[in-house]
Amino acid sequence: MEKGKLSQTVGKIGVKPFIILVLVLLFLIPLSMIQSLIRDREHYQAEAVRSILQPKGGAPELEGFLVALPYEHVAETKLVDGSVSRTTEIRYILAVPETWNFSADVRPEYLTRGIFEVPVFSCDTVSSGNFGQMQVSHFKIDESRILWDEALFLMGIYNKKTFTALPVVEVSGVKLEQSLIEPDISPFSNTEFYRLPADAVKEGFSFTVNASIQGGQSLSLQPLAGDNCFSVTSDWPSPGFTGGWLPVNREISANGFSAEWNIAGLSTSYPKTWIVSPYSEPATRSATESVTVEFITPVDNYQKTMRSVKYAVLFLLIPFLAIFIFEIFTRTRIHPVQYCLIGLADVLFYLLLLAISEHLPFTLTYWISAAAVCLTTLGYAAAIFHRLKWGALFAAVQGISYIFLYGTLQAEDYALLIGTLGLFFVVVLLMVLTRRVDWYSVVTGSGNRGNGNPQI
Repeated sequence: MEKGKLSQTVGKIGVKPFIILVLVLLFLIPLSMIQSLIRDREHYQAEAVRSILQPKGGAPELEGFLVALPYEHVAETKLVDGSVSRTTEIRYILAVPETWNFSADVRPEYLTRGIFEVPVFSCDTVSSGNFGQMQVSHFKIDESRILWDEALFLMGIYNKKTFTALPVVEVSGVKLEQSLIEPDISPFSNTEFYRLPADAVKEGFSFTVNASIQGGQSLSLQPLAGDNCFSVTSDWPSPGFTGGWLPVNREISANGFSAEWNIAGLSTSYPKTWIVSPYSEPATRSATESVTVEFITPVDNYQKTMRSVKYAVLFLLIPFLAIFIFEIFTRTRIHPVQYCLIGLADVLFYLLLLAISEHLPFTLTYWISAAAVCLTTLGYAAAIFHRLKWGALFAAVQGISYIFLYGTLQAEDYALLIGTLGLFFVVVLLMVLTRRVDWYSVVTGSGNRGNGNPQI
């Protein structure tokens, strides 16, 4: 008889933790729906970004400068009858600059599309450098076939929409005119062609290019010269430096940044000179790595909200365990529906976070949402336990949980460590609080006793 009574008591004790576990699993459904809603809002934001950046040419990328020197190439073909057929085609010798110096002062601003703000920028860039004397002897080309008067200066850009004005190109102080001839010889994505004086190509020349560009997200440069020196400044406070090379000097502050790169041409994939033909396979863009400055928007509201939802199970389990512990110490029977309502309030925290953060800064939104949930659960817990102190204590547990979650969101690099330590602390705290509870006697008195205490 005693054995049967013991089994019945143990069964009663095991029911409530099992119910709590089932409720936590069930609440994964609305949490997954909130995650899906966050992704939808991110998609709408991405569409807003594309709709603004597309007319501005996207992320600008300056691919560099080349000199193209044409010459007549005579190809001989032996026919079946033994005679020789000669055809003449135009080929080009392409050469990279010996030096390329680039400087830009980037001016960022925000454009809005609906409720979304998109960072864009404009800047005036100055490129300068020099080309050495064109060396053709190692190609074994008859100099009488070189068309010096038809030499071209090539400027490569990823998207021509990037330009806000026609670039001004000067060679040895003389402004170049755009060329009407645009042979299919360029390795660049898009190319501006300019006519070069014959004397400049023969003797070498210095050049200056002033270009006003616009875009967003990032600014990239391909260091194809023999010696590349790049300098970028801006009042953007949170840049990112990526690509094949990092700056040798950088200064970042709340007022902006400045960065400098010095890159030797030996580390790029461009040769010093090479030959191409417009009649061969279409020229393809070089795989040279770029120097990239990203104009980063610090982790936006959607990313932070998504990260907070990833910890939702832990911060849903904590209030359930708190109610369960209070139930033990107060001998107040809490119905599963009451657990559901408390869990629903915790889930709505993330929905409040998503909705309000589209209109207010994330930090302010976070504490507004946390305060709303804490005040709601304070009143509800005080009502179901019939004591204000238990409601205040439960609200304090909620508040500490949200403080801990906020700290985890801010420390992105240590989020896993902080989350793991937090979970371990919860387990240890539960052990401490219940270390002297007589679990068999906790349920011996059923109903709302209110004043009873477990054996501790």
